[in-house]
Amino acid sequence: MQIIYGKTRSSPRGGAGVAALGGFTVLVLLATFALTFKRWEGQPPRISFDREFNALGRSPNLSLAVQDPETGLRHVSIRLKQKDQDVVLADESFDREGKEKSRAYDVGKLIAEKYKIQAGPATLSVVADDYALRHFLEGNRTNVTKDFVFHVEPPRLEVISGQHYINQGGSECVVYRVSDDAEISGVQVGANFFPGYPAAGDKNLRFALFALEYDWPVDTPMKVIARDAAGNEATAEFWHKVFPKKFRSRELPLEDSLVQKVVPEIMAHTHEIQDQSDPVKTFVEINSKLRRLNHERIAKLSQQSPARFLWDGPFLQLSNSKVESFFADRRTYVHEGKRVDRQDHVGFDLSVVHHNPIEAANDGKVVLAEYFGIYGNAVLIDHGAGLISLYGHMSQIDVKPGHMVKKKDVLGKSGATGLAVGDHLHFGLFLHGVPVNPTEWWDQKWIKDHVLGRLKG
Repeated sequence: MQIIYGKTRSSPRGGAGVAALGGFTVLVLLATFALTFKRWEGQPPRISFDREFNALGRSPNLSLAVQDPETGLRHVSIRLKQKDQDVVLADESFDREGKEKSRAYDVGKLIAEKYKIQAGPATLSVVADDYALRHFLEGNRTNVTKDFVFHVEPPRLEVISGQHYINQGGSECVVYRVSDDAEISGVQVGANFFPGYPAAGDKNLRFALFALEYDWPVDTPMKVIARDAAGNEATAEFWHKVFPKKFRSRELPLEDSLVQKVVPEIMAHTHEIQDQSDPVKTFVEINSKLRRLNHERIAKLSQQSPARFLWDGPFLQLSNSKVESFFADRRTYVHEGKRVDRQDHVGFDLSVVHHNPIEAANDGKVVLAEYFGIYGNAVLIDHGAGLISLYGHMSQIDVKPGHMVKKKDVLGKSGATGLAVGDHLHFGLFLHGVPVNPTEWWDQKWIKDHVLGRLKG
């Protein structure tokens, strides 16, 4: 059979059709790329724990966040492996692109619900995929593996000091012993935590100065706590007796002359307070909000306090001074017959003569020497172990931050800067940010019985 192939000739119409088809294909591809451009991104999901950890305890406290703000999460799995066990803590798939941009997991709760914790090494694995079109349409993947150890026994804790007597607004000291694995220890008084510090003579011996706020109830819970790196916590009760105290309350007339004196001066030195378009309202904002911010800064500075006493012997009241106002005086401010504010005076107002030299109450390190909110020109001295003294309303400051001072060294001169009517010194003491009554620290016998005697015993 003979097959004869005839000559062919492409028609102009056929060539045009092929060209049109090719152009259409290119357009489709370009349109598809334009529509899916964002899904070709190469950023994998982000996985982050809420804290660094090398150990977890009997009641794990750990959270995890998984995020993919670009194309969204496709799948997340969390697994826990220990010895021959492999437990799925979470396994979630998300049904469409962009629906789930972030997901939070309480890993500690998942472990408690799905796994019987055993002491020893373990591994936590987290895998997250997104809806990107890369990697043969399987998306970008992040795989995080964290090796750690389960510790299930809390630190050992023993209170050494015996009876503890504390006044409302007063201070006390507890001595206790902890095991080597304790990472954090101290005294918990209600919501306030007072850290412990090493005591001399025993590497496991600790002491903690603590305080009961002047307006907290006498039955506020108090206990010593010790916590290891895994979060296991031991607690120990200690014998204590609280003596209630009644503090003075009085009304103070808020004169326009005082408002006109203090408001412009303080506003010129602070950016934390906004002008309320009414001098009296601005005064109230200063008296409340700025007062609180000043005390928060003192608490923050106390976190840097050295783990030892810098002071020596009893603190000194300003020489030859007269007490004008007492600790925890409750003041109600009355303007034109109307009560506009109420605040507590957490220190002593001491007066001598105009521009009297201001002396350091005890040895320590100057940590602040500047215009300081309601206290005007002020100096703060860190005496160690979280105890800070405040000297306010000064007309002149003669020290700088970082200076080491001795008891009775001159810090500057008294004045009437800040929230002050006349020339005087505002003296205050703060223990880890909690205002405490200075009269105890002025008393040599109190210091011996409640602090130094406990450490020697």
